[in-house]
Amino acid sequence: MARLEIEGLCKGWDFPVIDRLDLTVEEGEFFVVVGPSGIGKTTLLRLVAGLERPDAGTIRVGERDITALPPYRRKVAMTFESYALYPHLSVFENIASPLRARGMAKAKIEETVIGVAKLLRIEQLLNRRPGEISGGQKQRTALGRTLVAEPDVFLLDEPISHLDAKIRHELRLQFHTLEELRSVATLYVTHDYAEALSLGDRIGVMGNGGLLQVGTAREIFQQPQHLFVAQHLGQPSINVVEASLSRADGSLQFTAEAGSLALPVAGPHSETLAAHKAGRITVGIRPQHVQVAKAGAETNGAAVVEAKVEIFEALGATGILMAESGGVKLMALTPPDAEFQHGEPVKLALRNEAFLYFDADSGRNVMIG
Repeated sequence: MARLEIEGLCKGWDFPVIDRLDLTVEEGEFFVVVGPSGIGKTTLLRLVAGLERPDAGTIRVGERDITALPPYRRKVAMTFESYALYPHLSVFENIASPLRARGMAKAKIEETVIGVAKLLRIEQLLNRRPGEISGGQKQRTALGRTLVAEPDVFLLDEPISHLDAKIRHELRLQFHTLEELRSVATLYVTHDYAEALSLGDRIGVMGNGGLLQVGTAREIFQQPQHLFVAQHLGQPSINVVEASLSRADGSLQFTAEAGSLALPVAGPHSETLAAHKAGRITVGIRPQHVQVAKAGAETNGAAVVEAKVEIFEALGATGILMAESGGVKLMALTPPDAEFQHGEPVKLALRNEAFLYFDADSGRNVMIG
């Protein structure tokens, strides 16, 4: 067993998809790379697996430089988003295929495949072919084939993205408990922030050809170093307000460029923002930091604005409301039993001490040195 080390990795076609990417995944670590579709996540896995050749950089597994090795010599196993099962083979034979390629004895193959099938709860499907089982069962079969390979590195390419919500939740729980996945370096990629926050020992948010931020789920969610990171962790997405900074009655405030919404900057942020050279700023306001109240109700928020409801969705466990105030639209979370009508006046109590501030040009979080 060994850790995975990637240094200065580059890969491009018409433009650089992977650009000087550095990453270390420790032995036994479940590392999740999250980012929108088309950003290069699958390319990263294919480079590690040896299915693509890098333009520059090195890939090491333990002490071995595997950058130029063919896939079959890398001791790396990959589960594909599309399952990539052999349609003419049974579930048993699909799982057994890497074992047969290694020349394992027939009795040992049977023992290994049945053991993994029981672990994944598909032992009753071993005689069926892929066309005779469901999407969730196909994914378990593909995962079983990966697990029996006993590699030094597991690579998982959005393995549950096409499954329904119940099966995704069930498989996420299995990823937490599978000893095979938790005993070697595992690199998992997804566009689903909930998967990333749930599964990752550490998370890397991918953008601009590299990893914009690496850390625990709590670190990245609470202290995003870049606006791109903040926008891709959270549902509903963070509210973004382009604004200008100014002084009013001796205190610092920001005023939205798209309208008249103006709010004071909370004390903890004032000194840092006052030193910010640019007069423009991008303000990030997470929906959970916006409290909604009926007009006339008492609020304890640090900054209260009048607004009108534009959209309200009751989703059972919570509600999502979009309201307009001073020409700016803000999303908020509401209690599950709340009810609002289009055009209804409401108060928005905003926890401005929890706001995030990003440089309007670079997108960097100005509160993080």
